[in-house]
Amino acid sequence: MQDYKQAARDFIDNEKQFHLGAIPTEQSNPLTRGLSGRIKKNTADGVKMILDADRYIPEVSAKCFESDAFKALVADIRRCIDQRRRFHFSSVGASGRMALQLDSTWRLFWNDLVNKLPLRAKEWVEIAECSNSFMTGGDRACVRSVENFEDYQTFGAQQTVDSGATPGDVLIVLAECSLSSSTIGSACKGADMGIATYYLYCNPKEILCEHLERARRVFSYDNITFLPLFVGNMAVAGSTRMQVTTVELLVAGVALELAAWAWLKDNCTIEELAAIGVGALEPAEYAAQFKNCVEQMQRGAALEGMAKAVEFEAETYTAKGLITYVTHDYLQDILTDTTERQPTFTLPPFRRTDDTTSPLSWAYAKDPLYPASIAWQHIIRRPLKGLDWSVELYKEMNAAQSIIDNPPVVGSDQLSYYDLGNSDDATRYSQHPAKLVLVDIDGRSAHNGCVEWYKANLPKFDGGLVLRMGDIPAEKIDENELCIPVELPHTIMEILPHLMVKLAFNLLSTATMAKMGRVWSNWMIQVLPTNKKLIDRSTRVIAELAKIPYEQACEEFFKSYLGRSKDEEYRESYVVETLKRLGVDPDTL
Repeated sequence: MQDYKQAARDFIDNEKQFHLGAIPTEQSNPLTRGLSGRIKKNTADGVKMILDADRYIPEVSAKCFESDAFKALVADIRRCIDQRRRFHFSSVGASGRMALQLDSTWRLFWNDLVNKLPLRAKEWVEIAECSNSFMTGGDRACVRSVENFEDYQTFGAQQTVDSGATPGDVLIVLAECSLSSSTIGSACKGADMGIATYYLYCNPKEILCEHLERARRVFSYDNITFLPLFVGNMAVAGSTRMQVTTVELLVAGVALELAAWAWLKDNCTIEELAAIGVGALEPAEYAAQFKNCVEQMQRGAALEGMAKAVEFEAETYTAKGLITYVTHDYLQDILTDTTERQPTFTLPPFRRTDDTTSPLSWAYAKDPLYPASIAWQHIIRRPLKGLDWSVELYKEMNAAQSIIDNPPVVGSDQLSYYDLGNSDDATRYSQHPAKLVLVDIDGRSAHNGCVEWYKANLPKFDGGLVLRMGDIPAEKIDENELCIPVELPHTIMEILPHLMVKLAFNLLSTATMAKMGRVWSNWMIQVLPTNKKLIDRSTRVIAELAKIPYEQACEEFFKSYLGRSKDEEYRESYVVETLKRLGVDPDTL
């Protein structure tokens, strides 16, 4: 075993560009301090506290909508429609999954127009194909993180080349906090290739450039258009799948809707627009409606429903049970949240169909309408894309020797090993209590086929319920329903309902983990250190909660990290193991 003191010294001395304690999104949020204690006493109070961290998103997004950079982004997307060029979403981790979702949402809207305006079908399909997406590690990363890939600018640059982007196209980089090397490499490569490149980032530029050489590199480009979206610290320290990805989804999603609607108004008749049925809002109204969404979820029946949903999940998992979500229209939204729980809370990832021994993921998602091969088509809505890179290419990209010796299996066929379809998966009701949850959004997404599959399969489980969100009709689907009523306007790509579902499920999973003690105060102590950024985060959490110097905390982390075998990875996080060894009591935080 590698000496843990030497490993710590190497990280402290040689990886200073991954020491991120000065970055705001890596720090604790004063608005949610003491979350773990609050939510254990009162679930609804804890839910309200988490939502408090979203308070700056409306103001920041509204300011962005008024900026020349945002208007240029909308104009460039519109240009891509006119010229049948492509715009490419590039990102990593939680934002990477969102990049795939934005691409899919665009494609779904234009392909659905085929049914409404069939004589223009060829045109709609062409415009649908204007969108493209890729995430660090390839599509396989949307169900399970690819270890260390975000640490390499060369990897992001290569994926930009692999995307087929050329001058005349647009590259939209969702850079999260501007900490991941892969997204910086992607943006810089796009700019070097002469592609119109947009960079959405969520930390103050001045702080990033003061501390990170890679940030100084990307901000030195005059031909990259920057959209600053700093909305404060995360509800749970370091969990950028929360506020960061929410504001990016809002801003990028609105850009898509505005560009599409502008084109439709210029190219469709009054009768055709009436057949489409809805349009887009004024930019400022999107920010106002997002604020309205958060406020509704913090009070009344919506808050009561969210609290009950959290208690349902917490009780199930505490009893060692499993939850399987059933949905078709919003499968990608729910898939994004359930897969993000693995790296965020050190939970077992989705299990491959050819794996019969690994632990099962606590939460899962299934499409009741189609078998897995067709379900994946509906989720991604483009050909599945992996990384079939050679050893020689890894060497050219200066990959670590461990990657060169054992290239990760992330090829284009990998998603086919994850069955999200309507097949009978006995593993989901093999561990008790097993619960089945049908999701219905706005009274629209629980199609008859979804309800029938749910009712037919429910007897195999130990129980279940229908989780209903949004504008909920009076007519019930099932006797056992849990309702979270939120009223929002509908637009062409339903960006606001998608934001509502994202908020609700991020809130549900985070609040559940906090209630179960997998968050201490408001720190993400269940960190799975799959890259250098997360090794630093693990070290800083230990230093903060144990009140010891960073150097000592790093040694203590590596003592735990190097002392455990790979098959014990999901036993509990290395951070928790270390804090317990150091005698830290979470109830005193």
